[in-house]
Amino acid sequence: MILRQLVCNNSDQLMMVFTEPEAQDFWLKPGEEVTVQAEASKVGAQFEISFVGEGIVFFPDYDTGYISVWKDGQELGCGYQRPENWP
Repeated sequence: MILRQLVCNNSDQLMMVFTEPEAQDFWLKPGEEVTVQAEASKVGAQFEISFVGEGIVFFPDYDTGYISVWKDGQELGCGYQRPENWP
């Protein structure tokens, strides 16, 4: 089973989507949206989600696998649209 969560940046600023435990960052421009997804081994599996100053962090629970981020049917790579001044 694939667990999916749509993420939309409805702000007027760049927004970070961060996935753990791999510490991958993806940056959304205003109005942009992506789908965060992971393989789930059980019905009822879910992401743990935390909101931070620059965006949102996704953690897998015990019943989910690797978390990936997709846009328009393409898997995005770590650092997607990362700002130059970001640590």
